[in-house]
Amino acid sequence: MLLTIGTLFITQAYWFKKSFALEERQFDEKMNIALRSVADKLLKLSNDSTSRIAPVTKISSNEYYVNTDCYFSLNRLDSCLRAEFAARDLDMAFSYTVVEPKANMVLLGNTLTGVGDTTAIACKARDDEKANVDFKILLDNKTTYLLSSMGIWMYSSLTLLVILAVFTFIMVSIIKGKKLALLKKDFVNNMTHELKTPIANISVASDAIRTTNMDPERLRKYADIIYAENDRLHHLVDRVLQISAMEKENDTLTLEEVNLHEIVENVVESFEPLMQQRQGSITKALQAQRFTLLADKEHLSNVIYNLIENAVKYSGDKPEITLRTSSNGKGISLEVEDKGIGMSKDSQDKIFEKFFRAETGNLHNTKGYGLGLSYVKLIVEKLGGLITFNSTEGMGSTFRIFLPA
Repeated sequence: MLLTIGTLFITQAYWFKKSFALEERQFDEKMNIALRSVADKLLKLSNDSTSRIAPVTKISSNEYYVNTDCYFSLNRLDSCLRAEFAARDLDMAFSYTVVEPKANMVLLGNTLTGVGDTTAIACKARDDEKANVDFKILLDNKTTYLLSSMGIWMYSSLTLLVILAVFTFIMVSIIKGKKLALLKKDFVNNMTHELKTPIANISVASDAIRTTNMDPERLRKYADIIYAENDRLHHLVDRVLQISAMEKENDTLTLEEVNLHEIVENVVESFEPLMQQRQGSITKALQAQRFTLLADKEHLSNVIYNLIENAVKYSGDKPEITLRTSSNGKGISLEVEDKGIGMSKDSQDKIFEKFFRAETGNLHNTKGYGLGLSYVKLIVEKLGGLITFNSTEGMGSTFRIFLPA
């Protein structure tokens, strides 16, 4: 279908060009006849008895020179042009000038927005001792006039353009839908795997409690397992529902004055056990002079948490993460830098898309659901901010958030 419509469009463009060229030739012939008729009237009115035909020269696409070589006033030229153009339905804007033939010097002139223009002419008489002159005419809207006179060609071309635009939109929508379906399939497969583990652990632990007589210490251990796995499931479901809730147009943030440095400190503190386990480090360079702003504290905390979690996830065995803040008169900037695996150029173009994950070869090689960065971008934009990043494959990534203060 795309090939067929493309071929039709090329064919239409070819015939449109041919039709325009034909229309222009016909217009030039009509203009040539009209100007010769005007020149003939001027010769007769000046009592020229040589019975000659004044030559018409096309200087450019929209400019013509008529060699009358006779005496006439600007008033006479004006009335002849108006009458001839009206008779031949040449209703268009133009300007004309009286020219001294030998020196090619403009003596008088006037501009009309149409043959029915009632504007007074620039000068009605001449005081050059009845010297013979020529005249020159310049058309202001020739292309518009030609296009308007093409009728059915314009209609068919515009119709085809609309059809092509609609078809292109449909094709883009289908491609995006297919792409989203593949991403959702990937997400569902990954989510299913993540759900099976805690469900299996809860099932085994609860079955052991139900069917086995055990001492209080072991019972407490199994209860802790059920609690932890239940908390894991709760966190997982919240992550999925969180971004859906934020995308609702009627959902608003609870804005209050918050301390960005305090939020960063609290989030970093929650990662301390994991960083000790991974033998990694989080370096804080909180240099913003102004670090308070209006924001939703909970969602802003989640944004920073997601960025650090993403940095840890795509780092090696010993994550090295740096957080920096800075400020200026317009707002506050936060950078989260890691020295992890980085991202390829293909991944960088899609990193903020919902359900997208940088690694898809092994669904469970890197835990995640493809929602974190999409959520981060959504919240930052709702706060009136901007998120950017740069990444080099094999060298790490840096995410930058700017929030107005």
